[in-house]
Amino acid sequence: MGQGMSTAKTKTEKKAATGGERNFKKLSNVEHVRMRTGMWLGQNSASTFEQHFFRKNSGNLYEIVHEELEDVPAKLKCLDEACMNAVDEYRKNQKDKAIPEKDKMSKLIIQLSSDRKTVTVADNGRGIPAKNAEGVYLHLMYGENFDDHVKQDHVAGQNGVGISLVRMVSSYFKVKTTNDGSTFKKLFTLHEDAKKQIRSYKLSKEDTEKVFLYFDEHGKFDDCPLLTKDQIEKLIPISKKTNMIEAIEKAPKDDHGTSVEFELNPKYFNNIDTSFNVDLMKQYLQDIAMTNPGLEVQFVHKGKKEKYKFKKGLDEIFSHSDLTYYKMDYNAPAAGSQLHLEAYLVIGQNKNLTWVNSIFAPQGGSAIEYLENRLCDEVRKKSQIVSLEKKLKTSCTRNDVRNCFHMYVNMRLLNPRFKSQDKSYLINDLNEDIRNAVDKHLDKFIKKTALLEEVKLQMEKRTQLKAFEDAQRGLKKASKMNIPKLMPPTGKPNDPGRVLFVAEGDSAIAGLRPARNPKLHGLFPLRGKPMNCKGVSLAKAIANEELKNIVAILGLPLDQKVKSLEELNYEKVSIITDADFDGYAIRSLMLSFFYEYWPELFELGLIHISSAPLYEVDVKMGDSKKAETVFCIDDKDYDALVKRVEKSGGQIVRKKRNKGLGETGKEAMKFAVDECMTKITIGNKKEASKIQNLWFHKDFAEQRRDAISEYAMSVIED
Repeated sequence: MGQGMSTAKTKTEKKAATGGERNFKKLSNVEHVRMRTGMWLGQNSASTFEQHFFRKNSGNLYEIVHEELEDVPAKLKCLDEACMNAVDEYRKNQKDKAIPEKDKMSKLIIQLSSDRKTVTVADNGRGIPAKNAEGVYLHLMYGENFDDHVKQDHVAGQNGVGISLVRMVSSYFKVKTTNDGSTFKKLFTLHEDAKKQIRSYKLSKEDTEKVFLYFDEHGKFDDCPLLTKDQIEKLIPISKKTNMIEAIEKAPKDDHGTSVEFELNPKYFNNIDTSFNVDLMKQYLQDIAMTNPGLEVQFVHKGKKEKYKFKKGLDEIFSHSDLTYYKMDYNAPAAGSQLHLEAYLVIGQNKNLTWVNSIFAPQGGSAIEYLENRLCDEVRKKSQIVSLEKKLKTSCTRNDVRNCFHMYVNMRLLNPRFKSQDKSYLINDLNEDIRNAVDKHLDKFIKKTALLEEVKLQMEKRTQLKAFEDAQRGLKKASKMNIPKLMPPTGKPNDPGRVLFVAEGDSAIAGLRPARNPKLHGLFPLRGKPMNCKGVSLAKAIANEELKNIVAILGLPLDQKVKSLEELNYEKVSIITDADFDGYAIRSLMLSFFYEYWPELFELGLIHISSAPLYEVDVKMGDSKKAETVFCIDDKDYDALVKRVEKSGGQIVRKKRNKGLGETGKEAMKFAVDECMTKITIGNKKEASKIQNLWFHKDFAEQRRDAISEYAMSVIED
């Protein structure tokens, strides 16, 4: 595309109703950039995205967090294009032995106005020769990075369009650059005084806009076809005064550097506020300093100055963090890409971050995806992983490995190619170099970070999750169908006072059935001792049919805590067993089951135990001729009754000792249901867990034997 205006050649003749001529247009570069800003600079409307931040915590260690922000990507790209020119200069200076050390670029200074709209990007690099300065900022495809020798400095700019794009979408754009004893100054945007003068010429509104566009395209009014010679001459004093005509002045030989000041025009950003987010800007500048070791980056805003400088680059971030990481450093100077790969492989889940020649590529790139996949595939081949696959009867997947680490990749290469001008996704084929890098570093990465242990844990979790999901499906199925041997209450589901009695055996249910309140009390029998669940995954526990049914009956959730009893199908669950060692064992195993997976149930008051009378005794107290029935829960209770009867001069008429719930009479069972329910609470959680481990965890067998022996000896001594 040429830079000339498209005036007479861009007619659009419209014909009435019946299919007129098609409307073809030829746009100048400026017109196209402004009309299709999104194509050149990325999305030019508000977008929500995740932004990384490297921050120090209270312990002065770096943490990497991600926050969701809303901003305009194209606006941020303009800042990036302005800064990358300076970063490229820094890269070139580092390798140029012809430049004395004292004259090499060392600082990048960014100033932001108090209203956050005007940005000044300044560096102390070599500056731009005066004869080239106007072309760099005025024209597309103008620059010094087209030379292959220059590209060996691993520069960011490739196409010579970045900074001129920024000028085209700015309402204010001013440059000052000093090189080899000359300073070039120019305002590349129309000053208000010049606009006022042009409006005084009484041109049509359309022609006035075309004159404005002419200056934006040519940087001057000379030869503007819409202005007379006299009108152009009247603009010269204003142009000189405002620097719209470039000024070239002598400068001391030691002076060098470039300053670009700009303010974006909301018109080309869908009239959205073009002020900059200070925190976002600070992180962007920190990124530049991190990926360019030795460069001092300063940020000045409202009189405050912040400095970012990392002599060792990203090394300083990770060495001052509590992250477990491995640095993969790989150089391939002889390769076509001249790749220098610096990848920090960090244990744990987080987002991958990628910089290519200092450009942050938020979407990474095909090479980054290949690096991640190559690491995953090589880890999956390790003998420890293969062995675990056989044990778990499952295959290790890429996701098993991928979920155990993430990457911060800072790479430099010759001729980086991106999917679009916004440079968010790298498309260079670097597969061979990356294979070599992985082969060189994989074993060291695994050894330093214990990655294989993380992967094995991930595989076990996934296997458990699958079992958990299978159990959930089984639970849903159980919830929808009639559960065998369950006697549910006959009342409404939301009736207050609903209790589920979990009893030892079918015979106990037979005894409870006539004693219960049928509208409120549900009954469910246990078959023998329930499963010991301590140290067992929930998925495995509810693979047990009996426990699965209890979970389904109560309506217990599998993937979250119970916050209120209103979420459940019953207000209380009461475990009722025989008063013998087997009964106590069953009761304890059920309490352990609930405590293992839903300890909050004890705090909510759901968990109870009920005790059926061990003795049914008919007694006559004192001189009474009428016998009354007394229920004794245990031997101690019975002994106390005997003493009371003897003291009163009465007598025991009948004594029945129940061998189990199946032998307990109706009245005794009703007494158990109505009077003998005890709520179980946890007084000390730490002590409760300690007791649970002692009596139920498989790893505490030796301590358990010692405790039993100690108890047995105390009984013998008594």
